[in-house]
Amino acid sequence: MSSKSAVVPRTPWAERARGYLALARISNSPTVVSNTLAGAALAGVLRPDGQVVAVAVAMILFYTAGMYLNDLCDYTIDRLRQPQRPLPSGVVSRTEAAIAVVALFGIGSALLWSVGPAAIRSGLVLIAVIVVYDVWHKTNPLSPLLMAAARALVYITAGLAVAGALPNQLLLWAGLLFAYVVGLTAIAKTEAGSGLAGYWPAVLLALPAVAFVAETPDPASWLLLALFVGWSAYAALFVYRTDRRSIGRAVGYLIAGIALLDALALAVVGSVIGVALAIVAWGTTLFLQRYIKGT
Repeated sequence: MSSKSAVVPRTPWAERARGYLALARISNSPTVVSNTLAGAALAGVLRPDGQVVAVAVAMILFYTAGMYLNDLCDYTIDRLRQPQRPLPSGVVSRTEAAIAVVALFGIGSALLWSVGPAAIRSGLVLIAVIVVYDVWHKTNPLSPLLMAAARALVYITAGLAVAGALPNQLLLWAGLLFAYVVGLTAIAKTEAGSGLAGYWPAVLLALPAVAFVAETPDPASWLLLALFVGWSAYAALFVYRTDRRSIGRAVGYLIAGIALLDALALAVVGSVIGVALAIVAWGTTLFLQRYIKGT
């Protein structure tokens, strides 16, 4: 028997912390907050209160759990294609990630339970959609619909939490968010392929701008519209131009653009503070994406 015991290398705490943040795609979390603000405002709560904050935290926890579960489900593929990811590289163990998934879904559900029965029912549906997407997104041609449904359910959960009902305007903008995310996810799925299936994803990205013009003819609000349209067009350049095509960069920019879509929805109902917070969420997402990839 050797007098020296084996030394098990330990990952530095800073690297482990970065691994956890990378698994969570923490850079995208501000857009989940702006989704919650928009859903609540469309249901009548124009200024965030304690209920809205509780729902926003729950939605971030659900989103983070979904990201962890996504990497757990993709572990075998990532070992071959992305061995630098936190799980295949061993920076974070699969056991730790699995525990985090259960804990995050559990804490988020408890928060929604404290808000009310309508919120927790919607939250449970959201968990189911997230799990189905994560387990079956690689070979599922309908996975963009599931991803979009998860985002739309944030609007719906926030609306049910604060009002117990779903006004038509909330359903409209949840549908517009759904369409935008379908287009975004369809673009993301082409990263490993040879090209896009035409320009239909770009049409879906433009629908919120069309609806905004129809609902808000006031030219004073069109600066916000110009920001959304300009940013979406800029992101699309990295998809459709022939030189220096970069799907990953486009998808990151379009994810950040979700917060600008939320800003349009918040402007429609006159939530000034909500618009300001959504624009901050857009900028924060872009800033964080410089350090933690959003995809």
